[in-house]
Amino acid sequence: MADTIPLIEPVVGDDELGNIESVLESGYMTQGPYADEFEDGFADRVGADHAITVTSCTTGMELALDALGIGPGDEVPLPDFTHPATANAVVRMGAEPVLVDVDRDTYNVDTDALSDAVTDETGALLPVSWGGQPLPTDVVNDIAAAHGVPVLEDAACSSGAAYDGQPVGSQFDVSVFSFHPRKVLTTGEGGMITTDDDDLEREIRSVKNFGTDQREGEIGFVRADATNFRFSDILAAVGVAQLDRLDEIVERRREIAHRYTDLLEDVPGVTPPAEPAPAHHNFQSYCIYVEAGDEHTRDDLIDALAEQDIESQIGTYALHQTDAFADAKRVGDLETSRALHHNLLTLPVAHSMTDRDQERVVETLAAALESAT
Repeated sequence: MADTIPLIEPVVGDDELGNIESVLESGYMTQGPYADEFEDGFADRVGADHAITVTSCTTGMELALDALGIGPGDEVPLPDFTHPATANAVVRMGAEPVLVDVDRDTYNVDTDALSDAVTDETGALLPVSWGGQPLPTDVVNDIAAAHGVPVLEDAACSSGAAYDGQPVGSQFDVSVFSFHPRKVLTTGEGGMITTDDDDLEREIRSVKNFGTDQREGEIGFVRADATNFRFSDILAAVGVAQLDRLDEIVERRREIAHRYTDLLEDVPGVTPPAEPAPAHHNFQSYCIYVEAGDEHTRDDLIDALAEQDIESQIGTYALHQTDAFADAKRVGDLETSRALHHNLLTLPVAHSMTDRDQERVVETLAAALESAT
């Protein structure tokens, strides 16, 4: 690596380039053979009946909400600690996000708070497997079943993660993944929806492709309120190659994460991320909680690391502290989400990091903590 330690780096090579060249030579660059192969491979990988490529995780969540019939008059409980895109999709469909608190150890939704948020107006649950930390499948599904509502999982960060041996993407009614460059599996942009529901799959494919219905072998336009979220075959060509690398990428990230946890044992003032026994975390993000100092200390640490050419980042946002969702409906005081918003620090997990790079990160962090407190 260069002197700069990047937050993350895409793991790409000759296979991706070769597939792209094949698409360019074919002259067929919109959704085509590579998209079909990518969908089939992804579905097999996660153990779902269907996988559907889309332009992003955000548009994928919109499509899934649409297919689930979510719209005006519906409430959708979701974690307050998440990227605004999770709630954006709900608002775009005319429904109302309901913000609930998260668990201090896993950074995922607090399942007791999620249950408390369900009302007669609830149309669906929208938990997030945050940062690649898989959700407790049975608990979330039990809440949904008790109230007769579906579960749409924002699995943006969770390619290659699993819970109790079951891959993320096969555990709920619908899951949606992101292939943004910060993600473990990347195509530059794009996303994937997975589901076992044949009716949902057909509806999603129709809306993403101008409202067409091809069940009878002929193109018929059956929905006027459809759109175009089709996936480029160039990006799909990258995705096909990335699928072959996924196990390697995830295991490397887990190796880096577990070594960080060992190195941080002797650093006071920070708490490493938890990994419950049933979880196979992909560590798309390795985030530590800064116990030391005050709510400004985390930002001071980001600056101190940057001065030593080490990239780091916040965890993500407490939605109720943004202008966009300051007035959103909420359940409880969202205290944990607010604390994570100010105190969670993402350390670099670049694929080519050396042991010495990790030691440099931790040494710089420890020195900055001592100076800050």
